[in-house]
Amino acid sequence: MTRIVLALLLAFSFAACSDSAPPQDAGPAPVANAAEPTAEPPTAVADGRVGDAEDAETTSDPLLLAQELDQAETPVDESPDDESSASDDTLAAALPAADAVAPTPNFVEKFQQGRHYTMLPVAQPTSAGPGKIEVVEIFWYGCPHCYSLEPYISDWVADDLPENVEFVRMHAALNRGWQVHARVFYTAEALGVLDEVHEDLFREIHVNRNPLNTQELLVEFFANHGVPEDQFLDAFNSMGVQTNLRRADAQVRRFRITGVPAVIVNGKYVTGADKAGGYDQLFEVIEFLIAKENRRG
Repeated sequence: MTRIVLALLLAFSFAACSDSAPPQDAGPAPVANAAEPTAEPPTAVADGRVGDAEDAETTSDPLLLAQELDQAETPVDESPDDESSASDDTLAAALPAADAVAPTPNFVEKFQQGRHYTMLPVAQPTSAGPGKIEVVEIFWYGCPHCYSLEPYISDWVADDLPENVEFVRMHAALNRGWQVHARVFYTAEALGVLDEVHEDLFREIHVNRNPLNTQELLVEFFANHGVPEDQFLDAFNSMGVQTNLRRADAQVRRFRITGVPAVIVNGKYVTGADKAGGYDQLFEVIEFLIAKENRRG
């Protein structure tokens, strides 16, 4: 019974927030004068996972393992004594090396399409420069799984981001409850304070239990971070923020995202902690897909 409970807890820790999930700590109506995108949210996948199993190129083969060395037994020499004068060198060559070791798994074989990641039917354009590979994190400030992943993302970007990789954060707006937080993200970006407030926005919602979904709450939060009320409201209701919000919403739909957190590698591959098998292995999958793109040239 204890093993069953532990397994259920582990499965929940790597789950995703789907587009059908209700907004966390739903409060009063969104900020006044904030135009809402007119696009309808996509149809949710029942389990909240990313991608469409019928459309993406997938395979259900088991994870490839390293092949063991064939170690055929050396046949016993039963020939007459007068034929037993083979040289020591010949005999040594016929025997397997004493310290022979099975080869390590090939990096290409370590992670499998359909199990650890899915491939989009049509590759999407990226914003990365020539010779660069784009890695996009898609999240929602109200998602507890995104909040749990954030320290891992920050450490990877700070310490292990490959030189030829451009990392992009993209806030999803898959339903009406997520749209205010998406607008907050692009407002902070427009004001040039995103790096300063990004982690605090997560913490305010999940630790301080402040939903940040009304004008008064948002004005107070940004004022505490040195942004005057008039500057915040001007940016929040600006055409530039609305344009960025619509552009991101369209991109998320092209990526076929129905749950967060999700990671897109070079506009082709979709993965997440639920697919990879945990937060640590997620970055192994990401780096595997980056290497896969590097080999393509």
